[in-house]
Amino acid sequence: MSGLLISYYLRSFLMNRFPYRATLVGFADLRDLLPDEFAELPHGISIAVRLSDQIVNALHSGPTPLYAYHYHVVNHYLNDMAIQVMNYLQKERHAALPIPASQTIDFKLHRGHLSHKMVATRAGLGWIGKSALLVTKEFGSRVRFVTVLTDAPLRMGNPVIESQCGDCRNCVKACPVGAIEGVNWSVKSNRADLLDVDRCADFIEKNRAEVGAPVCGVCIQACPKGLKQS
Repeated sequence: MSGLLISYYLRSFLMNRFPYRATLVGFADLRDLLPDEFAELPHGISIAVRLSDQIVNALHSGPTPLYAYHYHVVNHYLNDMAIQVMNYLQKERHAALPIPASQTIDFKLHRGHLSHKMVATRAGLGWIGKSALLVTKEFGSRVRFVTVLTDAPLRMGNPVIESQCGDCRNCVKACPVGAIEGVNWSVKSNRADLLDVDRCADFIEKNRAEVGAPVCGVCIQACPKGLKQS
């Protein structure tokens, strides 16, 4: 099956088939982004699910137990969709590897297997904001992502290589611990250019006892992209 047909089927399946409905789906060429252990799977499928506006809107003064639970459930929802994609690709005799939506493998550097956000930029779904979160035109940062790596041919999106945040500093001002540096991202940026990740991680870990999970979300709520007034 051609890359165009596989991409069409996957997007249609993920965005239209109950009970799993993705909000955004994109396809990325990752050949220069992946660690050696994943080099034989050079293509990425980026899947996004939109968060509840009502839950996110309540985060202006800090995380809530409802957001902590929502974050957990959406991650499971994404992981389930990634397994469905894996099953389809393997049935079509392609290799496929779902990368968990939220899994830390290096607690010192606060890193996962790969950056879902960078995969999404390569798929053309958005850019990295000043907050170091993925920002989409449609929904701002109110989305979460999962990635499936594969060797299947896909119809690749057009990569986004620079920020569209402009002069906006809403997330910088909103951060409870001043962890956001206020720098506009480009494809050459490092995470450390944008965010003091240790300060951010320390703060969200402190929230575990109060809300039930190491989360924050204040910068998500502060982002005006995707809202009616933006």
